[in-house]
Amino acid sequence: DAAAGKIWSARFEGVKPQPASAGNEVTIEPATKGDLPAVEALLAEAGLPTDVEPHLGDFLVARHRGKVIGCTGMEVQGRDALFRSLVVSPDYRQAGIGQRLYDALVENARGKGVQKAYLLTTTIVSLAESWGFQRLARDEVPEAIRDTAQFRGECCVSAVAMWKDLTAQPAKCCSCS
Repeated sequence: DAAAGKIWSARFEGVKPQPASAGNEVTIEPATKGDLPAVEALLAEAGLPTDVEPHLGDFLVARHRGKVIGCTGMEVQGRDALFRSLVVSPDYRQAGIGQRLYDALVENARGKGVQKAYLLTTTIVSLAESWGFQRLARDEVPEAIRDTAQFRGECCVSAVAMWKDLTAQPAKCCSCS
């Protein structure tokens, strides 16, 4: 009776959690022209540059049940590359998908003869350091990398510049032969 004649409204929104096995169902594959809208949407949502079309051939996507749920890519400049745009949809984070995208990108880069990888970040410095990237002054980055649209873009003015030698062999743990 107390609600009679009053307007009540509510909005409920939920996200169905992904099962723990979802990470195992994700495939990492080269991006296609048809993936471009989904890649651009993921990047825009993360506040990252969306100018990927000219470099789509060097982008990878993470796909779950046909849906693009993550991406990463690079701009290759001879034996150097600018790694960029690593993003995973919020519903799929903490499932190891970002690590899988990064590992696949490194292998793709090595397969294309890339020897040194560079990146700019404002958010993943410690993660990049765990991958073996080291900080360096922006003016120490090779000119071809500094001339990329992303490096010159407004979003990256305050970003930390980092690099990694892709020809170095990873350290082996004591239980490895």
